[in-house]
Amino acid sequence: MKPLHELLINWQENLDQNEWYFSESFDEITAHMTSEDAFQYIPVVIKEWNEMTNPFLIGEMVDFLHSVYEIANTTEVHPVLIQEKENIEALIHTYGDEYSKEAFSEFKRSLRWD
Repeated sequence: MKPLHELLINWQENLDQNEWYFSESFDEITAHMTSEDAFQYIPVVIKEWNEMTNPFLIGEMVDFLHSVYEIANTTEVHPVLIQEKENIEALIHTYGDEYSKEAFSEFKRSLRWD
């Protein structure tokens, strides 16, 4: 399993070769996660997300974070997510496209997070 940050290296080339690149890669990361593992992985996703300016990648990371939360099987808002809320919202507002903005709104609703 590649670390998340390595999946983002040459992502466009990889996606051109395999339209399911992100889906398959994210599935590989989460395949053997317990709910506790998933909850502990949330800061990893947020760290990578905070580095992004590409609207497509932002949307992919919103979806991935949502998937990780589903595996974590909780609506508890991770402390790192609370800490980074303003940065994440600014990033989505500045760089996100309509898809990533709607996906993030849906994610927040799923957690009942205002």
